[in-house]
Amino acid sequence: MTETKPYTIKELDLPEVNIQTKSNGIVYLLFKDDCTLDIDLQMRLLEHYHDMTGGKLMPFIVMAAENVTITKEARDNAVKIEDISMIGASAVIVTSLPYKLIANFYLKFNKPKRPFKVFSNEDDGIAWLKTLTM
Repeated sequence: MTETKPYTIKELDLPEVNIQTKSNGIVYLLFKDDCTLDIDLQMRLLEHYHDMTGGKLMPFIVMAAENVTITKEARDNAVKIEDISMIGASAVIVTSLPYKLIANFYLKFNKPKRPFKVFSNEDDGIAWLKTLTM
């Protein structure tokens, strides 16, 4: 039996980020070209995550387009706000060496409390998220 492609239940398209809640129970987060994730954007996204998830913890697929950066302050803040975030687990999909280095640096030095893993393709990230219970 082949798995059907998940469909979008809810979508929010912001100038910096596209957020989609899909039928497979995963929230897809795509940071758009030239986005800088700073504390201001991070705090705005926190509110949107609550709306997109109905206030419950959900697994997230996180992807980034070209030239996406995250400030040191936002990296440090990510761990501080983890307890109030709806991100139950993060599968970070990296398609370039710089993004892989950034994601692994975050994992090693910021030590997120919730499951966080880096993948080179979306299918592996989805498979891992499906093994977790939220």
